[in-house]
Amino acid sequence: MLKVLVAEIDNKSTVVNAFGDLNTENPKKLGQGISSTTADNGDIGIGVKCAVSNLENNIGPAGSLEEIPLYVISWLTEQSVIQETSFSEFNCEGRIFTAPQAIMKSAQLIYEEVGDVIVLDVSGASTTVYSITAERLAQQTVEEDLGLRIPALTLVKLIGEGRIKEHYGQDWKEILNSELETTEKIALNAELVSAAVSIALQRHSSGFIKDRNSVLSVEMQNLRRIRWIVGTGLALTQLPNALDIMKESIKEMNHPLLSHEGIAVMLDKDCLMASLGVLASTYRAGAWELLRESFGVEN
Repeated sequence: MLKVLVAEIDNKSTVVNAFGDLNTENPKKLGQGISSTTADNGDIGIGVKCAVSNLENNIGPAGSLEEIPLYVISWLTEQSVIQETSFSEFNCEGRIFTAPQAIMKSAQLIYEEVGDVIVLDVSGASTTVYSITAERLAQQTVEEDLGLRIPALTLVKLIGEGRIKEHYGQDWKEILNSELETTEKIALNAELVSAAVSIALQRHSSGFIKDRNSVLSVEMQNLRRIRWIVGTGLALTQLPNALDIMKESIKEMNHPLLSHEGIAVMLDKDCLMASLGVLASTYRAGAWELLRESFGVEN
């Protein structure tokens, strides 16, 4: 079996996804290994090795690390810690990508298969919107005030602190810092994610609008050709009703260009868009098949 490993590294954790048979009609996600990120120790490759060991415990022997191709995706804001020398024990060969590069590659694959697409990546640090259309090609906007971790207080202010107090009481800040397992935390996160989705989409779509004597420009009309809106990112996908949150947020926007009948709202429920994006060039058919499975799309 042909195996491929993809390591996604952020400030807290290193996640290694293993894929198999990507060059066949039945590609598989074999499993996942998780470890703490070891950037503070001066060698980020240690965290990858620990995640691979965790992966091996979950799915059995992964095989020789010198033989299995490794792709690396960095979610770190400080890119200087990601160096090829950190992965000298792996078969990496320069396959190192930033997270935006990886997700944009997935968006490009969707565009080639389906047509015009918008991708929303809702994370702890920010909400990023990617769009690919025939006329405007690739666009990306990063909203650093719309994250669910550090910038969460900014999101609360955008929603209205009074509204949050009304829903969750005077101690809402304690809920904000609690574990996601609590009912109140899930509800609060859902409200924050909903706001992040709608505000990020409004800001991104405003780039398509040009007021020419109150007439919609050709660029604005191009958004009417959007076929799919896809949501990804752990802050979104870990919520139990994530797809409904996306759909309601888009519906409540009442945006004339994002509510036409031909549009479909999808959720990357397995949160694989980044990993599969870096595999798309080499294993295009396999990456597309696994993407569709994550979206819940039939042939």
